[in-house]
Amino acid sequence: MKLRRLLALTVAVPAALAIASVPAIATDAAPSSSATAEQGTVKVSPLYGPADATGKATVRASVPCGPDATAFRFVVRSPNANERVFGGSFLGTPLPADKVADTAVVGLRALFPLGSATQEGVAHKLVAQCYTTGADGVLTITEPASVDLRINGGVWSSLSPEARALPSKLGALRFGLVLFRGFAPGERVDGAVRAGDGVSVPVSLQPQIAPDGTWGGALLTLPATVADGSYTLVLSGTDSKATTSVAITLDSSRLWW
Repeated sequence: MKLRRLLALTVAVPAALAIASVPAIATDAAPSSSATAEQGTVKVSPLYGPADATGKATVRASVPCGPDATAFRFVVRSPNANERVFGGSFLGTPLPADKVADTAVVGLRALFPLGSATQEGVAHKLVAQCYTTGADGVLTITEPASVDLRINGGVWSSLSPEARALPSKLGALRFGLVLFRGFAPGERVDGAVRAGDGVSVPVSLQPQIAPDGTWGGALLTLPATVADGSYTLVLSGTDSKATTSVAITLDSSRLWW
């Protein structure tokens, strides 16, 4: 019986790797400030960089400002810190004809210049603001788009990777399939299992190169030093330092799951 299951598994794993690009089912006197009907995101270019004055970028909203808006600016909101203007004038930069806020007109700017808040592991929100002045002279600010920036290992990233473990319970063979997406295209993805006491052990992922926007699949192998129990599988981009995690269990009383 065990031999038949092992042979079946030998066939099933390559097949699963071949369809890894298919995603798993998702479970997935200040002026007034309000959101527009369509809440968008902010594209940061490049996707990651050093969390210091050298980590420069341009940012662009995915949705336009309202038809009556005339200027824009971006702000960075960091926990326990004052709001900071990024890539433009404190009073706003004139909007182009398409009404899309885009700092390309002012060039590359440091997302976290000297003296700015750079706490690691927390969300620093980058927000697009649109300025509209009414007939009565009242200035209204809307915020149609935003993105979270996170700093890990001295690198800021606008990436939000995700992972799936198939299955989430591994048996005595100590291997399964992990799917991931959302890392920087072409970067290497490293893995480690973290126990409840915080101790982490590196694991093997093969292959481990992040695809461009699609799901990538890798064979996950746990080393013999990992004891039975529940763990958090943490995946991290080698260059971007972006991370994601998924819960897994090792139960060696079972051959597979």
